[in-house]
Amino acid sequence: MKKSAFLLIAVLLAAMGSAHAMTAAEKKPNFIVIIADDLGYADMSFLPQAPADVKKFKTPGFDRLASSGTYFANAYSTCPICSSSRAGIITGRYQQRWGNYWYGNGGLPLNEQTIPEALLKAGYTTAKYGKTHMNGGPKHLPTLHGFEEYLGYLKHTWDYIRLSEKDRDAVMSRKRLEGKPLTHMGSNVVGPLVSVNGLGASYDQIEEVSFEDGFITEVLTDKAVEFIKRDKGDKPFYLHVAHNAVHYPTFIVEESWAKKTGARYVPWDRDAEEWGYPYWEPNHGSSAKFLVKWGHMGEIDPEGRRCYLANLLALDHSVTRILDALEESGQRENTVVVLISDNGGTINTYANNTPLSGFKYMFGEGGIRIPMLVSMPGTIPQNQVNDKAIVSSMDLFPTFVDLAGQEIPANLDGKSLIPLVKGERDTQHEWLAWAMSRDSWVIRKGKWKLTNNVGWKHKDFDVLPNGDVAEAAEEYVYPNEPQLFNLDADIGETKNLIEQNPEIAKELRALYAEWDKQMPGPLTKKGEPVKHQIRPSQETQKKR
Repeated sequence: MKKSAFLLIAVLLAAMGSAHAMTAAEKKPNFIVIIADDLGYADMSFLPQAPADVKKFKTPGFDRLASSGTYFANAYSTCPICSSSRAGIITGRYQQRWGNYWYGNGGLPLNEQTIPEALLKAGYTTAKYGKTHMNGGPKHLPTLHGFEEYLGYLKHTWDYIRLSEKDRDAVMSRKRLEGKPLTHMGSNVVGPLVSVNGLGASYDQIEEVSFEDGFITEVLTDKAVEFIKRDKGDKPFYLHVAHNAVHYPTFIVEESWAKKTGARYVPWDRDAEEWGYPYWEPNHGSSAKFLVKWGHMGEIDPEGRRCYLANLLALDHSVTRILDALEESGQRENTVVVLISDNGGTINTYANNTPLSGFKYMFGEGGIRIPMLVSMPGTIPQNQVNDKAIVSSMDLFPTFVDLAGQEIPANLDGKSLIPLVKGERDTQHEWLAWAMSRDSWVIRKGKWKLTNNVGWKHKDFDVLPNGDVAEAAEEYVYPNEPQLFNLDADIGETKNLIEQNPEIAKELRALYAEWDKQMPGPLTKKGEPVKHQIRPSQETQKKR
């Protein structure tokens, strides 16, 4: 009997050991998504097109991530603005499918499945820190969309340094004293940072949080590092870090980064009798010259660019700290890390989108093409640049589900990147479409890009022959006639080839029309769809 008992114990131990080995071999990967806000397409020092100032100061965090992964040079957001583009990332779908065309009237519907919701079903734990900006009131609270833990801000941007209740009171008092609007100069200091925990937690469970002497990029990074360190390894995790950097307002960040870039550093004392806002305001003259030259504001206003670079280096250091935390915890090899921008770099933060034309808000490549780095040692090819395949931020959702061993939902517009990076296919998306309304749209198929409106309407400033700047008499409107570009030969979109290639334009327009038929149309402020026809080309209108 004793011998039989020993044999039984030996068999059970062997089985347990085998099961443990199987569990280790089949361990699901962790996922970390780091979203930069309005990051310039060229503003990473490993890139060939990186401007001289970025190459000088270096971005070691970005570069380290690139050396351990793949950079996708043809990566696109789903919209040239933040709210709608973030909806595309988190759902893996064109946000137009529920009427979200521009800043998302109605918010993110509760019946739209998100990345964290899909991963929860696969046994993951989830957390989000930073910007959410889904609009639509209570429906966009992250804990109602699959996150078990959240700390951040619910507005579209945030003051980088005023993170305590005392700071908010001081600013509010000063604004009232000076008769300024409570959201003066892009500041959302009137609202606090908030924390909410527990899947399904609603607005009545939100807690206000206060950080003395905090800097928002560091605060969010601290939370991410803390999350990684406290992870016990018993469950895989999905961590979503949505930074404010490098979004406007362009604050003069902590002294160490300012010194490195030569930016003006002005400490802010809330208790001083006299004080100003420690940020750099782009001036209209610079904006005008930028628009006329089709260049970059850093060329016109070096001080503003130095402030941007200081914030860029702080963002880069956040990536470094997160990678360090993963390595120290022994989880780097089993973690997919993604760095992505929500949309293209923007004019008023001095981002550099070389060699692209345009910027945030526009359908020029500078508004919709984004930096995108994906890294996981042993799974994603290292130190690679994929400049052929057209990829989308929507691809993150199916990629994560694929790597987690789950079935990819059939209703996603994104596609898993895994077959692409494994060399099983050369292409990702045959075509992609964008629309900010039914009157303003673009479609790219292969090397060809067709749009009826590459830019947007706004009050502009004229640069006079003597170099002075004067307010324009009329609104300036970028050309809104159909334009066709060959992006392989003309990435700067300088040559409209529609007259030479009418059949290609006809094909792309028909393809866009088919895509448009699938969409319910933009929502009104009441959340009701707006239906109307696609605007005909100017040539068609002339014939009527």
